[in-house]
Amino acid sequence: MEVKDQNEHNLEKKMLPPTTGTFQSREELLKHVRDFALTQGYMVSIRDSAKDRYVTVACDRGGVYRKRLKNGENMRQRKNASRLTNCPFEVVGKKDDDVWTLTVKNGEHNHEPSKDTSDHPSCRRFTEEEVLIIRDMSAAGKRPRQILKALRQRNPNLVSDSRNVYNVKAKIRRGSLSEGKKAEASCSSSMETMNTNGVAATVTQTQPMVHNSFAMSQAYVESKEVTETKALVAELCQHFYPLGWLSGTGGSITIRVHDGSIPRQHQLIVMSPSGVQKERMVADGMYVLSSDGFIMSTPSLKLYPYQPPKCTDCAPLFMKVYEICNAGAVIHSHGLEACLVTMINPFSKEFRITHMEMIKGIQGHGYHDELVVPIIENTAHEGELTESLTEAMRAYPKTTAILVRNHGVYIWGDSWISTKTQAECYHYLFDAAIKLYQLGLDWSSPNHGPLRSINGLWGCSGNSSRGPKVGTFGLDYMIEPSQRCLLLTIEGTVTPMSFVTDILFPYAHDNVQKHLAMTYDSEETQHDIDLLRSQIQEDLEQGVAGAVPIPPDYVGKELVIASLAANVEAMISTDRKVTSLKQLEGHIWRAGFQSNELVGVVFEDVPEALEKWHASGTKVYIFANGSREVQQLLFANSNYGDLRKYLCGFFDTTVGNKQVARSYFEILQTVGVDRPADMLFVTDSFQEAVAARAAGLEVIISIRPGNGPLPQNHGFRTIASLLEI
Repeated sequence: MEVKDQNEHNLEKKMLPPTTGTFQSREELLKHVRDFALTQGYMVSIRDSAKDRYVTVACDRGGVYRKRLKNGENMRQRKNASRLTNCPFEVVGKKDDDVWTLTVKNGEHNHEPSKDTSDHPSCRRFTEEEVLIIRDMSAAGKRPRQILKALRQRNPNLVSDSRNVYNVKAKIRRGSLSEGKKAEASCSSSMETMNTNGVAATVTQTQPMVHNSFAMSQAYVESKEVTETKALVAELCQHFYPLGWLSGTGGSITIRVHDGSIPRQHQLIVMSPSGVQKERMVADGMYVLSSDGFIMSTPSLKLYPYQPPKCTDCAPLFMKVYEICNAGAVIHSHGLEACLVTMINPFSKEFRITHMEMIKGIQGHGYHDELVVPIIENTAHEGELTESLTEAMRAYPKTTAILVRNHGVYIWGDSWISTKTQAECYHYLFDAAIKLYQLGLDWSSPNHGPLRSINGLWGCSGNSSRGPKVGTFGLDYMIEPSQRCLLLTIEGTVTPMSFVTDILFPYAHDNVQKHLAMTYDSEETQHDIDLLRSQIQEDLEQGVAGAVPIPPDYVGKELVIASLAANVEAMISTDRKVTSLKQLEGHIWRAGFQSNELVGVVFEDVPEALEKWHASGTKVYIFANGSREVQQLLFANSNYGDLRKYLCGFFDTTVGNKQVARSYFEILQTVGVDRPADMLFVTDSFQEAVAARAAGLEVIISIRPGNGPLPQNHGFRTIASLLEI
């Protein structure tokens, strides 16, 4: 913006400074200045401040643009002029004897009055309600554009844009981190004291972090209702410990504070801590949380050898149960029967039992009903279970329990009494199923008769595998496995390695910047960019070589695209197997196939082998690092025509890494194969072969020109052509 000469400016409409005077508070003074400035066509911002002494307020067009990018003399310049004009306007408020006095230091401006308030950042601030909406939609995984659309539906006059949403999201994220650090600091800040034996002991000093949601005060946290609930949790911990549900400091109990004067969704939550002896729990050893998960009160402290209190890692899961199921209490049990019942069938996603008396103790069930409990897979950290637990609750709205494989069970009810009763019934039923299984009886059938096929159903033995034969089979020695389906990789099995390394990768590398520029505003590319931002941020935190920061959108898409391209090119050069890269590569390759710049290259034996298997009724699936869309494009546009008619499905890294056994379990579940040995996996990779064998699959390694070497005595059968199967 052009800066006007002062004399020229005086000829135009003069913007007046606010009237001077005294004010009872700093906030009152600032409101007076801001409200008056808006009537004159300018806005102000705080330039300098000492909260209890003075505040300097200047025109928000004061100052000059500072170049932040240091790329030498040929650095890129701003395309748009800066809105800053080095305006000299300035007023000062000073505190004297508890009264704030406003004086005008310079009442002149060197720019025209604003015609549009959206020119001013201060007018693009969100209300507290809008900030809460941004927080909730961000937690739900919504992108800034989606959030902005929702906000504008509520307020058509909103002048904020997506960059303002980005800024609020960043502040919320920093706020969450800072709260986490405060909580961590409250548990780690300590002082040395002397115990009765004169030995130094560590006492942790904590400051409860009080949250003001629903006008909750510290006085209420110390009320009779909260105190009684804390005592009840301690009593239940002592009761469940001898049952083995809370042994080894594991497990947890949490109960809502029942208070008829407070809506259920706003009631406080009492939660037992982590890492403490549950049989020795007392009332003042509990955490108290607000309804939205903020810690309002921490446990009292104890001298050495007791550890500092820690809020359980299950807290996010408990809060999800309260939110989705409107529960009154939740128990997380590490009972052995809950762990073992998930191991009877390591591939099942459900536990089912019927015609057992104790089913009547489960909410909404009777004796003749079939009780179904979903099973989710365990993770290294309990907080990582939140997403799968949420999906299970939504998929099984009738359930009041979720099993975690090789771990335990989460059980809830509408009150602590209902939760306790159901927990006892669930554990009885889990134990009954285990004992019936040991007797060879079917707990899931009404008459509990003999299991029809223990081997077939549970994979206890299965047909024995033939001994490994190392080396390449000749065509006169045909492998005839008993598998019902095949799972093939692409690189080094179906296509030459050179097709991927010499054609596909270079094409993506050379076209990434062009692709992003041409499709930048599309929803698909924006989703790709969001995934890349997340991956790159993780790479930066872990110090991954080649990772460079991505600037926010408002600096201009050219800079964003250049930074993204630099990261993607670095990922391609190191052959990263991450979903964000593979998804973007897939979209670039799709454009190449559609424009006939790319043609899929497969080995000459592939079409004949696929046709032979198809004719025999053998189902064939593909598992590759590239996205499913790219896999289909490759087979649809191969040098032998469209081969998709011979294939039954495609899997990519969204089911998991190819070198991890769990990925193959997921594929077995999706395909509907009960016995892993009924699937034959063909790959060029030794690591993938090991992972698939660990999952129980039959495995053959493909030996093709250009494939990498195999370890000596690797123990796998090998082939040089798919026609050998």
